[in-house]
Amino acid sequence: MYQKILIPLDGTLIAEEAIPYALELCCLSGGTLTLVRVVPSAIEPPGLYSMSDAETWLIRQRQLQAEAEGYLAEVAVRPEITAAHPQSLVITGDVGQSLLTLIEQGAFDILVMATRDRRDPVRWVLGSVADYLVQRAPIPVLLVRQREA
Repeated sequence: MYQKILIPLDGTLIAEEAIPYALELCCLSGGTLTLVRVVPSAIEPPGLYSMSDAETWLIRQRQLQAEAEGYLAEVAVRPEITAAHPQSLVITGDVGQSLLTLIEQGAFDILVMATRDRRDPVRWVLGSVADYLVQRAPIPVLLVRQREA
């Protein structure tokens, strides 16, 4: 049923709490697992600034990209994940919109992701990527609640 499983990871332990659920679906369906990390832009891209500002921005973007690739490579070789032969993907942009675009273009069957504690006031102000995707994704979204501390 779920042959192409997408799991976004942001480098936090909370996000990684969704991994066992994605692996279980992958194991049951014999499907494929794609790990994705969205790198938000480091700073606004340079407009009418000096060349050094543009170079600094580009260097920072490349650094964030490399860090994200390294993180996903570390996750992919964990013993419990290796058997699923995961694919890794790093994309840049707004997290919610970038994931939605990837879902729409990638023909994924399900999105599995962790969601943070709703009691956190920061979420009330900033909104939630999970909420954004639940409202807009054309595929099922499996949300894994953050474990109690």
